[in-house]
Amino acid sequence: MAILWLPFEGITGGLAMGAPTFEGDLPAQGEVHSFGFVDYVLSKMGVEGLRYRELALKAGLSKSRAHNVFHPDPSKRRPLYIHEFHAVAAALDLSPLEAALASDLFAGAGDATEGIESQIKFYAGVLSRFHEEMKLMMERITALEWADIRPSHGDLLIKRLMADVEDAYAGVAKRKDLRHLRGLDQ
Repeated sequence: MAILWLPFEGITGGLAMGAPTFEGDLPAQGEVHSFGFVDYVLSKMGVEGLRYRELALKAGLSKSRAHNVFHPDPSKRRPLYIHEFHAVAAALDLSPLEAALASDLFAGAGDATEGIESQIKFYAGVLSRFHEEMKLMMERITALEWADIRPSHGDLLIKRLMADVEDAYAGVAKRKDLRHLRGLDQ
C-alpha cells in the first residue's frame, strides 16, 4: 500500500503535512500513559505563554491538530506522527537529540520539571561532545576497536566522572556564595 502525500494549501498556507489516519488516531480507550515529549511541550507552552495557535503556526500544524496532539488530558490526545515530532522540535529550537532527551526525561516525571530545560541542553551537549571525543580517542589508540567498548564500561565512567563533576560544581557553588556575600557586604 502506497501512501500519497498531497500538499495542503488551506488555512496553514501549505504547511500541513497530510498525514495518513490510522486506527491509532482514534480516541484513547482505557488507561493512557502520557508521552514525555508531549508533556515537555505543554510545560514549555505554559512557561513561555505559548498558545496552541502559535505552536501550530510555528510547527506547520493546524490549530485543531496541535490541540488534539497536545491536549492537557492524556486520554484525549491523538498520536504524534514522527514528522510532527520533528516539526514541533524545530519550532521550539530543539535539536533531534534534545527532543529525544526531553521525551525521555519527561516520561513519567509528573510535575518534577524543575531545571528540565537546563538538563536537556546540558545532557545533549555532553552526549554530542562525548561522541566526538570517543571517535578521536579510538583514532589515537590504534589497538582499540569498537568491539572492545562494552556497555558496562559506562557505569565505570559515570562513577569516575561524577566524582570530578561534583567537585567542580561544589567549587562553582562556593564561588557563587562568595560573590553573593561580597555583593551583600558592599
